[in-house]
Amino acid sequence: MSDDLDQAAPAILVWLQEGLVPDFASFKSEAADLIHGPETWPRFDEAFHHAMNIPRTDEQLPWIKVGNRIIPPEELRGMYVPSANEEC
Repeated sequence: MSDDLDQAAPAILVWLQEGLVPDFASFKSEAADLIHGPETWPRFDEAFHHAMNIPRTDEQLPWIKVGNRIIPPEELRGMYVPSANEEC
């Protein structure tokens, strides 16, 4: 995971249709484009682990907001390192 990211910082996770890009308003509870969320997490690492390990059957992609930073799905995938007991 990224060294410059505070793993203990609160985070908000949203799921958007592939091709959509959220703005900061997307991470508020009344956001209209969301099917799932926003989900508030007490720590970034918990939101990240959930986003990377939840089984998905649709075209929804995770976006995580931490502080003033919105992390796109591509960057989240780049941070992901499966644990030894997970299948690749």
